[in-house]
Amino acid sequence: MNANENLTNLISAFLAPLGYEVVWLEAQVARERILRVYIDHLEEIPGRRIGIEDCVRVTKALDEPLDQDPHMGPEVEKIFKGTYELEVSSPGIDRPLRRAKDFERFAGREARVHVFRPLTADECGNSAYQAKNPRQKNFLGTVLGIAGEKLRLALSTGTPGKSRTGKSKDKAGSGTTNSAEEVTIPLPLISKANLEPRFDDFESSERELKS
Repeated sequence: MNANENLTNLISAFLAPLGYEVVWLEAQVARERILRVYIDHLEEIPGRRIGIEDCVRVTKALDEPLDQDPHMGPEVEKIFKGTYELEVSSPGIDRPLRRAKDFERFAGREARVHVFRPLTADECGNSAYQAKNPRQKNFLGTVLGIAGEKLRLALSTGTPGKSRTGKSKDKAGSGTTNSAEEVTIPLPLISKANLEPRFDDFESSERELKS
């Protein structure tokens, strides 16, 4: 486990009593030295999102412990070896899904999943679908949960490559889903996964900007 992973776990444990978790952590060491901590609520409540007040609260809570805590302090020093700035942010409406527990937490939500390489029939768990889409590396579907070391995904129907946010189609051969079938995806093969934004997410963001 590297210093970033150690620090992520330590900060998550520290923030848990406050009701937050670390979604991911970025350490920028070139030019400006910045530690970016992306947080979310531990408990998923419909309509509740991380706001400015949450970021301010966590920033204040972490300010001294990051330097003075006997566990966090040394990990921070390994990364920056000097001064740095702390930034605490929301994960955004397209929240990344990085761990098995993320997929379990957001079961029932639509997600966009990218894999490092096309799946084999055995990995996909749906030989008929894999035979029709042998080069597919991008998937859009509803998260059904985790089975063993695999993500279960119910593929979304609709126009290939067309997202609900109105983005353009993917290039031919990228294999965005176009049929309502279930597939499995081994977790180690997932290069990137994000929640697909919903219309109410955009409406909520607009209200926050106007307030």
